[in-house]
Amino acid sequence: MESVLQCCGAARKQPKNDAMRSDALYNSIKQTIEKLREDPEDEQQQKKAERAFDKHLDVVFDVLKEEVRVPVPPAPNQPALVPPVQDSDRDWMNSVGEQRCTPREKAKPANLKQLVQIVTKAKESGTRVRAIGSGHAFSDIARTDDAILVNPILLNDIEEVDLGALREEARGETLINVQAGITLRLLKQELDDRGLALINMGGYDAQTISGTFATGTHGSGISFGPLSSFARSVVLVTETGAVYQIEKTNGITDPEKFSGQINGIEVTLKQDDEWFNTISTSMGCMGIAYSYIIAVTPAYSLRELRSSTTWNDIKKSLTPNLWNPIPPIIADNDHFELVLNPYNRWFRHACVKVERKRLVGNVPQQGERQDWFEALLQQISLQSAPDLVNFLNSIPFLSPLIIDAAIMTLVYEEPYIDKSFNIFSLGSANEIKAMALELHCDAKQTVPTIDKLLGVLRDKVFEAPWFLAGPIGIRWIASSDGFLAPQSGRMTCSMELTMLVGVKTGRELARYVKERMCEKDSASVRVHWGLDLDFVTGEDVKAWYPHFDRWQAVYTQLNSTGMFNNKFTDRIGISMPRSA
Repeated sequence: MESVLQCCGAARKQPKNDAMRSDALYNSIKQTIEKLREDPEDEQQQKKAERAFDKHLDVVFDVLKEEVRVPVPPAPNQPALVPPVQDSDRDWMNSVGEQRCTPREKAKPANLKQLVQIVTKAKESGTRVRAIGSGHAFSDIARTDDAILVNPILLNDIEEVDLGALREEARGETLINVQAGITLRLLKQELDDRGLALINMGGYDAQTISGTFATGTHGSGISFGPLSSFARSVVLVTETGAVYQIEKTNGITDPEKFSGQINGIEVTLKQDDEWFNTISTSMGCMGIAYSYIIAVTPAYSLRELRSSTTWNDIKKSLTPNLWNPIPPIIADNDHFELVLNPYNRWFRHACVKVERKRLVGNVPQQGERQDWFEALLQQISLQSAPDLVNFLNSIPFLSPLIIDAAIMTLVYEEPYIDKSFNIFSLGSANEIKAMALELHCDAKQTVPTIDKLLGVLRDKVFEAPWFLAGPIGIRWIASSDGFLAPQSGRMTCSMELTMLVGVKTGRELARYVKERMCEKDSASVRVHWGLDLDFVTGEDVKAWYPHFDRWQAVYTQLNSTGMFNNKFTDRIGISMPRSA
């Protein structure tokens, strides 16, 4: 919140008379907020608060700064806002502590041989196996009780690709072999040291590469698919202990030059589009990934410019008739995003337009960038963030006002230039305990879908009232060949609805949004696998994905014994009968 305060001109020296007036104003605003804490639906005090935000934002944030530091007893069993330390006890939990399970055993293989031994042992004992990563999925994808949980953290090496084993046409790409447990944070730095970079990234870099691929994680840019679209080959340990190198039918490897082994372990080359397009978004249901060959690119920088607009203005450039094939406002940028206040203030939805263009090489850094979440929390520090949650719980009406003020700190006149991964990353916001629901629609339907979403959120405010704790992040992504990728078969617009863990109505609001926004047909809005908060059903999946039957056909081959069944497969209704 420090940058919000600085942006609003807080902490200025004033003459004595001005100081007296300032004290009176401060006390008046504080009294308004105290009355709202007592009765959050007091319309008279709400109007006073709105006027204060519009005319005296610096004083309002002085008051809020003090309020969020007032100790408030946490609710019973309320989790800390800082992500938990993994493996601190026998149980496993995800990064925000919202998913938890009790495994039979935790394993950390350091090589392919050990990984095969783990799976073979599980087969002999009839034990289920599940790979876990950084726990960034907010759904039950990794949740598996009484199983061997495989943490790939030690599988984090990068190796050169054997060019002699590739088809001639595959040698034009820059390829690198990475083990499945490497995090994007480590990978981006290792690549940078080699003068290389990931082709694209999302905003969170603590995920393992296997986790990003398995769930359809994406960045922004209508020319770029989900991160799994950069994979050219995956080495997978299956339920029998057999190891496959899986590629497209006309994959990068020349079968006649394939060695048939990795570090002394027999490997079968499987070049099959059905398998590859299934495995690319597998949700970990078909085996344990050991490594990937991925396409990368020479290191590059990004030039980012952020400007203020409104939804009513910007949507004129995104209407369905302009998708022929792509609206100029998106086509003219390598990466285009919007940060949108979901709530209407003074007859407009405040919006920040984010335009990014690629620059060859590592151009010297210029300027700096502020994230809305960082702006909101910087002043109070990560350890004090639960106070903000308590504050928003007590006065939910202030959420739209705070969002409006916070996202306006994102706007700056001069461009920000930096290495690609520094611009893509959310920075310190990665360390905050937040979760999200992410919706995906056909890009051509961007405007009607967002209009509907804003209406759904508006309706709930009048009915409940329930509020989001942050803005909506809007990005555009290329179509994917992955059968169950959220971007499967269509250019996609994603809408990420951010929630602070602990804000009481967050999950209920997300469920309401999902139910109102999603239909039972292939044109429906879809939900990101790692950000579905366990709301997606088997009926949804069958309706949304035209190639679900093709995905399931491969799944039944690779999980024939039910070794990879878990809470997620139970929820979707695809768990296989367990072998004795």
